[in-house]
Amino acid sequence: MIKAKQQGFTLLELVMVMTLIALASIPILGQFSQASSILLTDEIIQTAAQLAQERAEGIMADRRGNGYAAIPTGTTSDVLAGAYSNYSRTVTVLSPPGGSGCATGASCKEVVIGVDHGGRTRAQLTFILVDY
Repeated sequence: MIKAKQQGFTLLELVMVMTLIALASIPILGQFSQASSILLTDEIIQTAAQLAQERAEGIMADRRGNGYAAIPTGTTSDVLAGAYSNYSRTVTVLSPPGGSGCATGASCKEVVIGVDHGGRTRAQLTFILVDY
């Protein structure tokens, strides 16, 4: 009787391969958790930038509709509600602005909008309003 030659892997070889694959996958799986943390931070920064832009557009609309004098100097804090309750937004209007951003013979106001989340400033937007 002729014995057929057996082919395949032994149980020990399969266990060793599975162990090597498990050990090699640990650093890769760690990258997934780090990537999700980075994505969350990016989302927070993007939302803060959108909130700053929204407020800047509101100020520009007030300027167009009610005139330059309708934008008062000083600092105000906006109360954000709903999905944005974890964010705080501060608007500071300075007249005259710091530095040399105003044309000769014009009146200028510097507007700084800051959006904070988790105790850190996540977005800041600065622009100058000019009254010729």
